[in-house]
Amino acid sequence: MGKSRGNNRGMNMKWGIKTLYYGKIECPLRALFPSFFQYPKFDVEKIDIPYLGFLITGKKNILVDTGISESFIVNGKAWGGLPAEGGRSFVKKALENNNLKPADIDIVVYTHLHNDHAGNCDLFEKSEHIVQKNEWSELLDPHPASKVRKEYDPNIIPKLRELNLIKVNGDIEIENGIKLYTSPGHTMGSQAVGISTDIGNFILCGDTFNLYCNIFPHLNTIVDMNGNEHKITPPPIHYGSVIPSSLIYDYYDWYDSAYKLKILGSNSIEFMIPGHEPSIVGKKFP
Repeated sequence: MGKSRGNNRGMNMKWGIKTLYYGKIECPLRALFPSFFQYPKFDVEKIDIPYLGFLITGKKNILVDTGISESFIVNGKAWGGLPAEGGRSFVKKALENNNLKPADIDIVVYTHLHNDHAGNCDLFEKSEHIVQKNEWSELLDPHPASKVRKEYDPNIIPKLRELNLIKVNGDIEIENGIKLYTSPGHTMGSQAVGISTDIGNFILCGDTFNLYCNIFPHLNTIVDMNGNEHKITPPPIHYGSVIPSSLIYDYYDWYDSAYKLKILGSNSIEFMIPGHEPSIVGKKFP
């Protein structure tokens, strides 16, 4: 699908994926879903939601997202005044845990440019940085609701301009077995990452899907970062086969993207990786 780059055509390149912990925010679960949705319902009010990155390893080291800027955590609180931790030291530590430094990252891919996903872009001075052209446009001129919520950090604009920034337009294969898929809805230029592995193709969903229960509404439990299960009352069937988050730029785009990613991910919980799912902290895929 779309265009391809590089000189690896014909090679059977397989990759591995590691989940990186960049911090967390203590969040009321209902705040992650539209206020006009009565479901899903949870037996726990709050849960720690992780800020995540993903390290794709193979012929190159590819990093997906760079975490929240510590400037957005004031007196230990972030979005909505909620308790949070994160910042540059968390990103560096996550890389150190994998025997890497920022200089070892060949490519940085951004699922989108919200402050909790692109906040530490300038750590990666030697890397190639890839973002959708539409997302760059939204960073430069966010819609009013996004400005009110301070979802984008204007301070990263000059930083990204000084880096090796590549703005792509549409679905594209950036390395053999690594594909970017447009998935607008959460933001105008959101993108997912498809990764070919020994057991199949995984999809990093970004914030198109925050949690597994966004992708699979029938789930009746959510697992926190400590491995504890909490009960969910799933929505009625008329809510549909996917559930949006509370932060959506365009619902029509979002539903189109949601169905697209479910098809790409074989509609399987094994192959679809949400952007803020607590249960995957520290996990490797496959």
